[in-house]
Amino acid sequence: MSTAKAMPLVYLPTLLADQTAVLLNSFAEQRPSEGVVYWFGLEAATFAVVTTLIVPDVDTTDARVRTSVTANAGAIVAIIGTPLVYLGQAHSHPGWHVDHSLVDDRETFARFDGALSVVVPWFGRYGFALEQCGIHRHIDGRFKRVQAVGEHLCLLPSTKDLRGTP
Repeated sequence: MSTAKAMPLVYLPTLLADQTAVLLNSFAEQRPSEGVVYWFGLEAATFAVVTTLIVPDVDTTDARVRTSVTANAGAIVAIIGTPLVYLGQAHSHPGWHVDHSLVDDRETFARFDGALSVVVPWFGRYGFALEQCGIHRHIDGRFKRVQAVGEHLCLLPSTKDLRGTP
């Protein structure tokens, strides 16, 4: 039996989804390069909410993202003393292909059951469209692409203006 059902559903506010895409695209502004954004937030038994984006210090010399132990430790140090926990990450790929590569499987920061790894196409240049992303979850010791996005990751409205037109 898979442990996926026991994992909390992660909610990502739309403003943070949009900002994730902007940050990912910023890695490709000077030259084409993948990027990464870590998602931290609050976690309860059945759900979690992303509240904070952290961009680690990364090496992109070969157009791929590589983070060092020191860079990852810096991301963790930034949230020490808060109730935040690491929920996962988003990283970008240069084209439409949003599956994890072998490098992604091996080098994604924080590989523990429940961690999310979302692959955003086209360096995030066209925004964060959940239906175009590859949603991967660390399940039973490895990352697996999940099809039932609504069971693993959902967008949460950041604002809702319900005023009627005068």
